[in-house]
Amino acid sequence: MLVKEAIEHTGSLGQTKKMPGKSYGIQAWHCGIGMKLAKIEGTVCHQCYGLVGFYNMPNVKIAQDKRLDLMLNDSLWEDGMVVQIRLLRMLYFRWFDDGDLQSLYNLERIVRVCERTPLVNHWLPTKEYGIVNMFLMEGGEIPENLSLRPSGYKFNGEPPVFKGKFELMADLPTSTATYLDENEQPEVVHGHLCPAHWQNGECGECRACWNKEVSNVTYVNQRQKIKETK
Repeated sequence: MLVKEAIEHTGSLGQTKKMPGKSYGIQAWHCGIGMKLAKIEGTVCHQCYGLVGFYNMPNVKIAQDKRLDLMLNDSLWEDGMVVQIRLLRMLYFRWFDDGDLQSLYNLERIVRVCERTPLVNHWLPTKEYGIVNMFLMEGGEIPENLSLRPSGYKFNGEPPVFKGKFELMADLPTSTATYLDENEQPEVVHGHLCPAHWQNGECGECRACWNKEVSNVTYVNQRQKIKETK
């Protein structure tokens, strides 16, 4: 399968200015947990970047909806993703720069793509704890090259802690988010502080999100705080 044919089964890959590699996203409107959080002030999904600006352009929305359909329904989607990731010689890949996991089947397919591209570092942030937990409860294993990070729901909140029926997720790396104060300093930091805000919005040399040994990454979001305090 050539790249041109692969794209027919996967849709095009995304490329954000910030990151060192390609990405794959769908419309944020399809987020299960995310769209519920979007209605609640103080959550990381309130005034979501994926619902405005670039991601709200008609051509982008069309491309994202095509990816969603192919990701869930095309029998050759996994093959197509593997071909693109291999032939483009990526070292880093992000799942869901916009949107989130849709189902157990969706996660299973992504895991198989990661397993078939062992030289690539994959990062998948998610708020769909239930899907991840179901995958682990059914005996699924997270590949060594996949940094699957459950994300905290609220700004300035603690990293997610998983106990009881979610205890299988206890050792997963996580992420949180914080506001910047009037001095451009983060209000609450847990673990590694994402440097992108001070690097023109780019990762630069940082690869913490893809590093499973980094237990928590804290992101800053000045744009949202400004809007919420007006």
